[in-house]
Amino acid sequence: MAKGVDIVVIGDDGSVAPEGRESRYRLRNSAGRYRILSDTPGLLVLRRALPHEELVTDELDAFEELLTEDTGPIDVGGRVAFAGEILSPMTLFQMIEIVAERGFVGEMQVFSSGGRWFQLSLDRGVLLYARSNDPADRLGEVMVRHNVLDRPRLDALLGEVTENHRLGQVCLERGVLEAEQLFSLLGTQTTGIFLRTLTVGDGAFVFTTPDPAQAPPDHTVHLTVRALLMDGIRRLDEIEVYRRLVPGNDVRLQPRPDASTTGLDADALAVLGRCDGATPLGEIGRAAELDEFAMTRAAYFLIKRHCVEVVSRERFDEREVRRIAGVFSAVLADVFAAISAAGGLVAAQQMLGAWIDGSGYASYIGSDVATTGEIDAETVLAVVRAAREDDPLATFMHVAHELVSFALFCAGSALRRDQEMALSKVVNARLEQIRRV
Repeated sequence: MAKGVDIVVIGDDGSVAPEGRESRYRLRNSAGRYRILSDTPGLLVLRRALPHEELVTDELDAFEELLTEDTGPIDVGGRVAFAGEILSPMTLFQMIEIVAERGFVGEMQVFSSGGRWFQLSLDRGVLLYARSNDPADRLGEVMVRHNVLDRPRLDALLGEVTENHRLGQVCLERGVLEAEQLFSLLGTQTTGIFLRTLTVGDGAFVFTTPDPAQAPPDHTVHLTVRALLMDGIRRLDEIEVYRRLVPGNDVRLQPRPDASTTGLDADALAVLGRCDGATPLGEIGRAAELDEFAMTRAAYFLIKRHCVEVVSRERFDEREVRRIAGVFSAVLADVFAAISAAGGLVAAQQMLGAWIDGSGYASYIGSDVATTGEIDAETVLAVVRAAREDDPLATFMHVAHELVSFALFCAGSALRRDQEMALSKVVNARLEQIRRV
């Protein structure tokens, strides 16, 4: 491979710079802010920062202070065994199945594009513990959902919780739970987090060896992964059916005036009582103290029995989709004009057309982009409306950026270096018009 094709240089001051034009083109497709998953010797793993993870001033100050201290060598920590993108819920199912069957020991971290984070500790086919950043997965919420505590009692007990005095211990001391009950609830909590992890269909994962510097967990349970996966595949099959009527947690449900509540279970009644045509289903589920699976299942049966109807999803502004499609079309027009002036338009269009066909993006942005240079906004809208992910507009933005990046790559073979630089400035100026709302 030629020098500079895939080289990125990290300086002693922590600066990162691509070496050569090809590296710049490749990195341009992934422009944005990232978090470091692992910086073990010989391997650097990054993931895109989620919107709620923006650094605040205090964190930046602490970071600057860290850079100025003589901290010595970086600890090795956990080593990355494998990592990748989550293309569908089956991705995680298959990865965890491999980990369990091979008897691997380590941590599986999962990062959903919707902002959820999960961590599973796996040891030779056994799940030791599970964590997530979803408040619904906290032990207290599990206790409320299983009618062990009511909300006022939980709030009172939480007032006694400290960093070294956890809720489970407080419950034991106050006689709220026996040790056997607590252990059972911890198993229920861990199982629930594991099963919800399997439903992540879009994001990234990384599996690392155990970090010797990491503090031991407050508790462990020993659950057989094989049995959990069998339950998980059943849920995946069920939720695939539910998603036909309940495409996402952002749907709004309107009660029907002639709805009958006869035969509805407690979950369905709890959801129905909070449907108002304006509140997203996800918020209703949290208010009803239901996990995602139970909430989606309840909504499905309410729609199926004509108790409610889907009002809207409102995950995106159609005007914004058209505006963004127009900006990217204008960028492509600039690129095509520059290539045409250099006499290489036909060859560039053929290269771009082959890339679009190979990437599978034709169904997303229209089949004539390579020849017309115009993204079909109506095609984009049709795909975005039918999408199941939480932020389909972000997916369109990613596809459009890749399209422009490859178009610029095609231009590089036809333009002189000064022409290429001038075109890049024009393109960057147009892309500045794009501001997510």
